[in-house]
Amino acid sequence: MFGCTQQQKQASFSEKDARTFVNDDLNSKFSGAEIKEITELSPSPTNDSWQIKARVTFNYSSPCPVRMNVYYDYPRKGFIATPPEYITRDCTVCMNTASCVIGTPEEAIIASHTMNGSTTVNDYITAHDNAVPDAKFYTEYVDTTSKKSYRNIWIVKWLSPTTNFGILTMISDTGEILKSWEVTKSELI
Repeated sequence: MFGCTQQQKQASFSEKDARTFVNDDLNSKFSGAEIKEITELSPSPTNDSWQIKARVTFNYSSPCPVRMNVYYDYPRKGFIATPPEYITRDCTVCMNTASCVIGTPEEAIIASHTMNGSTTVNDYITAHDNAVPDAKFYTEYVDTTSKKSYRNIWIVKWLSPTTNFGILTMISDTGEILKSWEVTKSELI
């Protein structure tokens, strides 16, 4: 590659090549993870490499998912460029912090049963140890019962395959449990 420009170097490593490399590496290194996905991909400032951020989540369908962000600088540094950044582990969120921000589904799942006001969810997952969570963020949400509108909230759904009902929990993006309520399985699906 003598005499080639930085743009020519990057052109030899396309976005598709970078995605393929990272996906193969994630599948190899984190084969037991439930979620492995590229969340950000952009050319480096010098245009000779790709800056890539990936999400790796273990035990997503449990009360205590472990999430980490993994960073690549491909092809310049090849494999993982820095140690993984843990977003959740040890089933804790917003502990010993001045301000809490729930920014990922994994954090919302943990907050739904560990923050003040989580008794309803705790009782449900204690009684139904096969309950599976699912978290979704809403920039705007209207509660159909009260007709009240909420902004920037998480709804965490807990459902056990052995019951005919589940629990929904509404959590603010600052970690406050706003409401938990029981719904029939048909309302959840």
